[in-house]
Amino acid sequence: MGIRTVSRAVLAGRLPGSLRQRDFALLWSGQTASLIGDGIYTITLALETLRISNHASTLSYVLAARTAPAVAAMLLAGVIVDRLPRRLVVLGADLGRGLSVAVVAGLTAAHALTVPELIAISAVIGLGDAFFYPAYSAIVPEVLPAELRTQGNAFNSASQVVGGSLAGPAVAGVLIAVFGAAAAFGADAASFLVSAACLAVMRPVPAPASTGAGMLADAKEGLRWVRGQPWLWYGIWAGGLLNFAAFSPAAVLAPLLVRDILHEGAVAYGLVFAVAGAGGGAAALLVGCLGPPRRIVTVIWAAWGTGCLTVLGLSVAPGVVPVAALLALAFAMLTVGNLLWHTMMQRLVPAQILGRASSVDWLFSLSLKPLGVLVGGVLATSIGVRETFLLGGAIATAASLVVVSPRVREPDRSGLFGRDADRSDSSHRT
Repeated sequence: MGIRTVSRAVLAGRLPGSLRQRDFALLWSGQTASLIGDGIYTITLALETLRISNHASTLSYVLAARTAPAVAAMLLAGVIVDRLPRRLVVLGADLGRGLSVAVVAGLTAAHALTVPELIAISAVIGLGDAFFYPAYSAIVPEVLPAELRTQGNAFNSASQVVGGSLAGPAVAGVLIAVFGAAAAFGADAASFLVSAACLAVMRPVPAPASTGAGMLADAKEGLRWVRGQPWLWYGIWAGGLLNFAAFSPAAVLAPLLVRDILHEGAVAYGLVFAVAGAGGGAAALLVGCLGPPRRIVTVIWAAWGTGCLTVLGLSVAPGVVPVAALLALAFAMLTVGNLLWHTMMQRLVPAQILGRASSVDWLFSLSLKPLGVLVGGVLATSIGVRETFLLGGAIATAASLVVVSPRVREPDRSGLFGRDADRSDSSHRT
């Protein structure tokens, strides 16, 4: 056995189990690069939009232009995800969004970028999002065995926090300062190419079995199936309310709390945001090591409920340090609940309908998030920042009590979760 072969074997032995699965390692590596690009894009888009038109409302229009098409096309996208190979859907979404960002980079370099063009291109990117989210949710079970999905979802969550919220914005600041906005947009476009290259060399997986029905009939079937699963249907509604009332408004309320109530500057807010992101990343890796709990629904809602209580705590937090600690706990609990939720869906939803079920889930998440930010901003102006935290935290905490319903906790009695169940599943497959 050659030295190179030995080195590969040693390295493979040190990698976590999910990353020793070739196709997941490729998928995760590509999406990590893309998430860093997303972080670059978010910062660069905001600065460039405000440079073109120094009105906050303009940025709102540009951001809404990306969200609205994603919401409108989500259910249709879920049907297509359940008809085509999921790898090709993710690949197409990445190539389409990468090309769109490349156009933005070219127009920026030529000093020809205008607000109408930004809105139009944002809409195209939003259409790509509509296909990407349910397809990515559905592809993970195709490349990971059941006992490794929690770990794989943990790596995905950690990439979202570290890549999208920490590394990407930091890289954006450097690129914009040294090379300009066009280079930053170009870096994001290149990140989509990296992701596409990783997807291209993954092993092909056949498309789900065709139902033989029309697209509208498939969409209705998917929605009917989701509504017939109380743990999923009520969970989607209650989870959407949590996002709307507590977690989404925090994006606008936290900066106002630090600046206007605690009278601290940008450095303090940056540190608060970094600590919060670190909390989310650490929680993802911890859950990845522990695996799914036996009573997975109870743990999901306990985590989300605890996160809602931290939002209540922000209404009385006396300084920057308590605010940072509470936001770190909120990010951690939100991350724990989210990644276990995806694990549960990937285990309990039949593979041939997972794209449609995921599209319903993402539909509620995407549509309520901007509405929560808008309402949170309006309430902060009318009743106060702390009062808005108090109201939103109370509503979300009440919504998390959906877990008291035995029908919502039905998966806890399935025996499909916990490390013993995963080992049994692995032994059965081998």
